[in-house]
Amino acid sequence: MNSIKRISCGAILVVCAISATLASCGSDNPEPKTEGLDVKRHTQSRATSVAGDSTDWVYFSFATGAEVQGVTEANRMSRSDWDIAFNRFNMRTNSGLSGSGKGGAVETDKTSFADVTEAPSDGYVTDVEITIRGYSNGAMREKKSTGNLALLKAIRFSGPPPVYTLNDHVFVVRTADGKYVKVIFESFHNAEKKSGYITFRYAYQPDGSRNLKSKSMSKSESK
Repeated sequence: MNSIKRISCGAILVVCAISATLASCGSDNPEPKTEGLDVKRHTQSRATSVAGDSTDWVYFSFATGAEVQGVTEANRMSRSDWDIAFNRFNMRTNSGLSGSGKGGAVETDKTSFADVTEAPSDGYVTDVEITIRGYSNGAMREKKSTGNLALLKAIRFSGPPPVYTLNDHVFVVRTADGKYVKVIFESFHNAEKKSGYITFRYAYQPDGSRNLKSKSMSKSESK
């Protein structure tokens, strides 16, 4: 009887040892990480003027993932630290008449963010002279400025009453230093339903290649 007990205890110890070994082996083999670029989202911190003020822009850097302060009409051509800028539904890149960088933008024919896995090799539009329109004291104002004609298709304005229609295509932006980022514009309103707060999702490629394969966003991130 005692020998049976000893065998049973020994068997239990062997099973425990095997379980511990398997557990330790499992910890040495974590689940593989999802490859691809991080997908981020940004909402403008403030809305620009509705009165057609051609000097009121919000500037943004994809490399830092933050808005860039201190950029003005007087110094924007000499600044290389911004990639895209917003004035209501008007947009700029650091290129052409807006900046001295290597920027530009192209509209793709894709509506799925994940389907854009490579930046186009050509077709990028650089900035030219545009007309900015706005309302002041009930009257329309027009001012000459600069902007990107490809990105002007991202958010269309009609009215009055004002209606802002989002283009559901993915855009590829070339940054001031010639890198690439894919962007899709998701909203023209903030959480309080105030207009002029553009929200966009993007995946930035820091290594200079045209590879834009991105990770999938979690359910909480995609909201």
